[in-house]
Amino acid sequence: MVKISAARKRVAIIHPWMPQYRLAFFQRLSEKLESSDIDLTVYYGETPPEWKKRNDSRTPDGMFCLPTKFTRFGGRLVSRKDVSDLRSAGPFDLLILEQAIRNVETYQIVLNQRRYCKDIAMWGHGRTYTKKKTNLEERLKQALTRKSSWFFGYTDAGVQEVERNGFPSSSTTVVQNTIDADSLRRDLSSVTAEEIAEFESLHSLGGTTAVYVGGLDSAKKIPFLLDSARIIRDMVPDFTLLVIGSGDLAGMVEKVSSNSHHVVYLGPLFGKDKALALRSASIMLNPGRVGLVAVDSLCSGLPIVTTDWEFHAPEFEYLTDGSTCLVSSSDVEVYAHQTVSLFNNPQRLRLIQQNCMAQSAQFSTDDMVARFATGIECALERGD
Repeated sequence: MVKISAARKRVAIIHPWMPQYRLAFFQRLSEKLESSDIDLTVYYGETPPEWKKRNDSRTPDGMFCLPTKFTRFGGRLVSRKDVSDLRSAGPFDLLILEQAIRNVETYQIVLNQRRYCKDIAMWGHGRTYTKKKTNLEERLKQALTRKSSWFFGYTDAGVQEVERNGFPSSSTTVVQNTIDADSLRRDLSSVTAEEIAEFESLHSLGGTTAVYVGGLDSAKKIPFLLDSARIIRDMVPDFTLLVIGSGDLAGMVEKVSSNSHHVVYLGPLFGKDKALALRSASIMLNPGRVGLVAVDSLCSGLPIVTTDWEFHAPEFEYLTDGSTCLVSSSDVEVYAHQTVSLFNNPQRLRLIQQNCMAQSAQFSTDDMVARFATGIECALERGD
């Protein structure tokens, strides 16, 4: 661990908004940095319109929400956070910004850096994963990244991408982005057989159960998910799909759930409630974007059946087709049949479940905190 012998350092992070899954990370990171005489201040923007209906945003004590305006520009949603409070609190020794070209305040800070901080770092995917990009947009993202002194990448591949675009490898940290996997494991371990039996009885589960976890929006291919569940039910009479989450398409899921016996809509669940639903299933279905749900999958031992869609998030890299997940073509009939084949092969299913559990050991909030804290300390030392 790098020792900082000078006076206490001040670091700030601007996170795009505050989802529930980030709380434990920021709280533990603050505690970790405190032991190295580093004060961390966390700022975050208001929840973007497309995420509000997921109902997983939080307003934590000790962190500061920045008033945010959202505007459509060239078909893209851009945001501008009011950073006047951050400027008044500065200048910070290090300011960590999201690696995204949609944040107007980032340009304001980069152009007037001395008013806000001594050094800038960026935290992000490394490249655009989840939407179509133009060459101009990607070049702008990489040029903006090179204005920073340190880069925190979600995954190995993201860090390798910025290095290919001229960022020094000695100034990067692979964060190993994760949810609060430690709490999830504890919640899963606390679920009893009696609780599972009661849950299965309550929802009339027949023994062949899959679960979906995530936002209910277009990026997740919800109509595809529901169509595949219907086809699977036709082939497997006791099949049920549990749906956990919320979003713009929640009404579609609720309608199917109320008019059928093969889809059970549970809404957004957290903690022990989420763990109970996971323990009641044997696989995950997620034909659309796979991101941090990959960690849910590994920790719960529920392999994801997904598709070869081109817009998966960086965390999809944590999974391996045939070993810890199954990747189908983007054809609903093929997807459904591949899922049924997995159900009908208990030995193969059990092996993939075991692979998931083994792979999950590398993901923990404490590890992510340690990686991030070390990166911050190295960035501060380099800036002295």
